[in-house]
Amino acid sequence: MSPGDGTSPVPEASGFAVTPEQLKEMLDRDDAIDLIDIREPYEWDIVRIPGARLVPMGQWLSGEALPSLRRDLRPVFYCRTGVRTLDVLAVARRAGYADAVHLEGGVVAWANRIDPSLPVY
Repeated sequence: MSPGDGTSPVPEASGFAVTPEQLKEMLDRDDAIDLIDIREPYEWDIVRIPGARLVPMGQWLSGEALPSLRRDLRPVFYCRTGVRTLDVLAVARRAGYADAVHLEGGVVAWANRIDPSLPVY
């Protein structure tokens, strides 16, 4: 079993996730986070969370994106529904980013619970 394959234990139970409400509080407080959208560019063009940067999943899985992480910022990954980020979260944690988390429910949960003006696909 690997993260994101649908058979892994739910990471929220292990403290690897933040809810949309927790992320909003982090953003409102201007916490030292690096909000990273791991979806594809066409998905980014449909909807994104303000303040995020796009680094597609493939760049994380190849290791190419790891140098873009800063040690002084907590990585917060998101995708569409929170499943794909599990693989990226595992990569970041193996690289020593023990405080890395992902957004529970992804951008869909963000749109539904925080900013209903955003499109959902």
